[in-house]
Amino acid sequence: MKIIIYVSGILGVILLTLGIIGNFANSTGSQLITFAGLAMLLVLFLPLLLLDRYLHDKKIKEIIDSGKFKNVDVQSEDNVKSESKGWGMNNSPFRERKSGLNWGGGNIHGAKASRGSRKVFWKGS
Repeated sequence: MKIIIYVSGILGVILLTLGIIGNFANSTGSQLITFAGLAMLLVLFLPLLLLDRYLHDKKIKEIIDSGKFKNVDVQSEDNVKSESKGWGMNNSPFRERKSGLNWGGGNIHGAKASRGSRKVFWKGS
């Protein structure tokens, strides 16, 4: 069916183009060629294209509804067992979780990095 869709679409566009060029050149039979191109596009190409899209969407819905691609249980980061024994830096139950480090001014080694406070550049406001 896809071959019929492609051939009818290409042939319809070619006939329509030749008919329009023939109308500008005042050749005989150009209106018939234009009508044949439009008929090919509207009667054969467009309905077959819409039918193909409908069948494709129906097939996808059937695959989804069959449960073939159901969500697999994904383990969260907290439940993953690490290779090391005991609590680590990322899974400690006592650690307060804050994001990002804010660096103190003038410290090139980063020993004064702190969490939860922002560096203020302009203290006047």
